Amino acid sequence: MEQQPKWSSADSAAVYGIERWSNGFFSIHESGDMLIHPTGEPDVAWNLEQFLAANLDDDIKPPLLLRLPSIIECRIKELNEAFRHAIDEYDYRGKYRSMYPVKVNPHRQVISAMLKYGREFGIGLEAGTKAELVAVLIMAEPATPILCNGFKDAMMIETAIRASQLGRDVTVIIEKPNEIDLIADCARRLGTCPKLGVRVKLAAQANGRWASSGGYRSKFGLTVNELVEGIERMRQFKILDSLHLLHFHPGSQINDVRKIKSSLIEATRVYADLVQQGVKLTTIDVGGGLAVDYTGNQNTEASSMNYTLKEYANDVVYYIQMVCDQAGIPHPNIMSESGRALVAHHAILLVPTIGVNQRPAIYNLEPHEWEKCKSIPPLMELAGVLDELNENNLMESFHDAQQAVEMVQQLFGNGMLTLAGRALAEKLFWTVCGRICDLLDDLEFVPKELAELRERLPDTYFLNFSLFQSIPDQWAIDQQFPIMPIHHLETKPTRLGVMGDITCDSDGAINCFIGEGGQRRALPLHEFNESQPYWLAIFLVGAYQEMLGDCHNLLGEVHVVTVDNEHGRPVLTEVQLGATVSEVLKTADHMPDIVREAIAQHIDNAFERRLIGPELRTEIDDFLERMINDYCYLSKKSSEGEQSVGAGINGQMVGSRS
Repeated sequence: MEQQPKWSSADSAAVYGIERWSNGFFSIHESGDMLIHPTGEPDVAWNLEQFLAANLDDDIKPPLLLRLPSIIECRIKELNEAFRHAIDEYDYRGKYRSMYPVKVNPHRQVISAMLKYGREFGIGLEAGTKAELVAVLIMAEPATPILCNGFKDAMMIETAIRASQLGRDVTVIIEKPNEIDLIADCARRLGTCPKLGVRVKLAAQANGRWASSGGYRSKFGLTVNELVEGIERMRQFKILDSLHLLHFHPGSQINDVRKIKSSLIEATRVYADLVQQGVKLTTIDVGGGLAVDYTGNQNTEASSMNYTLKEYANDVVYYIQMVCDQAGIPHPNIMSESGRALVAHHAILLVPTIGVNQRPAIYNLEPHEWEKCKSIPPLMELAGVLDELNENNLMESFHDAQQAVEMVQQLFGNGMLTLAGRALAEKLFWTVCGRICDLLDDLEFVPKELAELRERLPDTYFLNFSLFQSIPDQWAIDQQFPIMPIHHLETKPTRLGVMGDITCDSDGAINCFIGEGGQRRALPLHEFNESQPYWLAIFLVGAYQEMLGDCHNLLGEVHVVTVDNEHGRPVLTEVQLGATVSEVLKTADHMPDIVREAIAQHIDNAFERRLIGPELRTEIDDFLERMINDYCYLSKKSSEGEQSVGAGINGQMVGSRS
C-alpha cells in the first residue's frame, strides 16, 4: 500500500473550506494554529491561540466572544470602495452613503467602531425604536446622518424633531399612513418639520428566509395607493417640501442577485414618477439585503449568496442610473442599510470541548459470545458478515448486516429473543459498521451510501456553551455558521463529530455543517484528549446573535473580549464579564437579595439544628456566596479560596453586561 502523504495545514484549510468563507480574515499557520488577519492582508497575522494564552487568565476562559473592530473597518472600506468604483465606472452623478442599522448589533463597541472607521465615508446610523434612537443620538457626532425607521408614536417623532432643533441630521421615515398625521401635528406644535423620507412597499419580493420582509405583505411601508394619497396629504399639511428620501427594503440575506435587480428597477420607477410630479426627492435608500456567504459555496442556499460585493454595488448604481436616464431626471444620492455584511465577520465565538461521547465501539467478542451466535440465525449471519468483511465487499456486507439486525428486532418484538441476545446483535452490527468506516479510507471511490454511513455514526463533542444564547439562529432557522478547531490543524482530523451544548435540551445540538458544495452531517475533528484543551471556533456570529440570544436554562451572556489592531499587533482593549449565576437568576425574577436571604436562612436553620458547627457554617456560607457570583458556564476553578477575577488581563475590565 502506498504511503499516505503527510497531512498539512493546507489540507485542513481545504477540509474546513476556510478560504471560501473567511473573506481573507482567517487562515491556518503551518504550525496548525488559527491565524487572524485583522486587515484582510496576509502579512498582518495574529496567532489566535498564542494571543489567548498570553492575555487571558484562568477566570476569563471560553466560552467567550472575541470582538475584532478592525474587521468592521475593513468591511466598511470594502463596501464604500465597491460603490465608489461603480460610481466612477458608470459616470454616476449622485453620491453614496452607507447607513448602519443598529438592530443588527447595537452593542456600544460595535456602534463606536462604525462611527470611528466610517467617519471618512460619512457613515450614518439607522434606528427603529425609541431606545435605539436614544443610543444613536448619544453616540453619533452632530454631522452623522440618522434615519428614524420603525413604528413611531408622538414621543418618538418629537424626539427626532428635538434632535433636529439641536442641529442633528435626522430623517424620519414614514412607515404607516397615520404617521403623516403625527408628524404634521408635532411639526405644527413645535414650529418645525424634520427631514422626511417615505418607505414604499414593492410588488417585487426577494427569496430566502426573510422573503416576507419585502413585497405587498411586508409589515412596513406604504402601498403605492397609500403613497399617492400620502403625498397629497403631506402637500395639504404643508410638509411635502421636507420629503427628500424614498426608501424600500427588498429583504434580508438575499441570496439571489436577480431579486435585487427587480426591486431596484421598480423602486426607481416610483422615485422617478414622484420627481416628475414635482416632489423634491434627492435620495434613494435601497435598504438592506446584501448577503453574507456563510458557507462560501457561492450559490442560492439560504446561508450563501450567488453574487459578490462588487456585483451588488454595480447593479445598484447601474439600474438606478438606467431608470433615471430614461425618465430624464437627475441621478439621486444612494443610501444602503447593509448591517449584516458589515458586522458578521468581526465576531468569533470560542468554545471549549468538555467531553466526547464516541460512536459505538468496535467490539472484540468473547468465545462464549461467538458460541451463542451459532444458536440464533440472525446473529450467525452477523458473525459471518463480520468474519468475511474486506474492502471488496463493503456494500454487500452493509446490506446483509442491515437485514440481519432487522430480523433481530422482529424476533425481540415477538418475544423470541432475550435482551442479552439483542445486545449481542447490536454489538455485532456496530462492529461491522465501524470496520466498514475504517476501510473506506483505502477505497479510491466511496459509494454515497457508505459515505453517509460514516456521517451517521459520529462522535458527540460536548461544548461548554449554550446554543440558544450564543448562536440562536443555528437552532431557530437552521442558519449555518463556519465551525472548526483553532489548533492541531497540522494533523489530520480522524474523527467525525456532531456537537452538543450544556443546556438540558435535546435541541441544544449542531448536526448540520458546511461542506463543499452543500451540507454535511458531521464535522471532521481530532481525537479528544482530556489533558489538553480543544477549542472550537464558530465564525461570522457578529450579526444579530448577541441580541437574539436568550437565557434558556438560565445560561446567560458569555465573556466578551475586544481586540484592536495597533500597527499590526493585537491589543486587548476591553473585557466585558459574562453573566454570573446571580445575574441570570435575576432575569427570571429571582432577586439576588432574596436569594442571599434564603441561602442564609437555610444555613442558619442547619446550624440551629446542630447539623453544622460554626466553622462549617462559615465555610458553606463563603462557598455559596462564591458560587452565586461565579460565571454561569462550567469552569475548572478550585472551590478553595476566591480567585481574583480579571487578574493579569491586559485590557480595560468592565462589569457584566446583564
